[in-house]
Amino acid sequence: MSSDSVHESPELSGPRVLVGVDGSEDGLRAVRYGARAARLGRATLHLVHAVDDAVMAGAWGVVYDPSALQEAGEHANQAARAAALEAGLDAQQVHDEVVLGNAAAVLARLSEGADLLVTGRRSVSGLERMFIGSTSVALADAAQCPLVVISAAATPGATGGQNHIAVGIDAESHSPNTLGWALAEAEARGARLTVAHVSRQEGRAGQVDEVARRAIDELLEPLRVSHPLVDVQVQVSHGNPVDELVDLSGQVDLLVLGVQRPKLLGIHLGGVMRAVLAHAQSPVALVK
Repeated sequence: MSSDSVHESPELSGPRVLVGVDGSEDGLRAVRYGARAARLGRATLHLVHAVDDAVMAGAWGVVYDPSALQEAGEHANQAARAAALEAGLDAQQVHDEVVLGNAAAVLARLSEGADLLVTGRRSVSGLERMFIGSTSVALADAAQCPLVVISAAATPGATGGQNHIAVGIDAESHSPNTLGWALAEAEARGARLTVAHVSRQEGRAGQVDEVARRAIDELLEPLRVSHPLVDVQVQVSHGNPVDELVDLSGQVDLLVLGVQRPKLLGIHLGGVMRAVLAHAQSPVALVK
């Protein structure tokens, strides 16, 4: 098992898509998504299975054999590598390793310098949806590159068939980085982009719409120059942001949301973001 920094691996010095591997179907969905992203960006696909050192101590004093955990990790990586090759990557584009440490901490550390981090979300129904997945939530705060969260339950089929990406923004505290990333992603895919803003203000809707559209247009103006080929539509709606964004996610290949960089240590992902992650019908990209 390795705990080395990714920067010590020369084959990972170029563009890189990092994927967390856990042996689950959600993890394999993440691998397939990451493989397509790597193929599109001519990047290396970096597959990482993390073995939590706390697990090795076990419960009730049981101590797990590190070699058995290493073997299980290698088996999961073999299945992930096979999925990546099946998705069209060359063997030279795929690098896999088993790393000792908490999954969220390992992936957050290795995300430094990566172009994209992809992780699966285990959350199928009922109470499970309230918790989303501790790794996904932790990485939403800690990842050092854009993060895509994907669920096999929510998106069982291949993504990309809609040729449509959406980005949800708050016109009052919007992020140029989020919009810029969404435009670049749409351009790379040859997809159209919907810029969505949801207002809770029901009164004077027309005035609210005008102010929101003006703010969005001002933000888009310099970005359109950099991405002139992207068909961009602005959509301003009223209602519950969670309901509106979840509905929108059912019409697109990817929903992009902005995340503020944490000011303090610890998980502080907002309620709207948690709910959208739990119920989205498409992969969700979180961009700081």
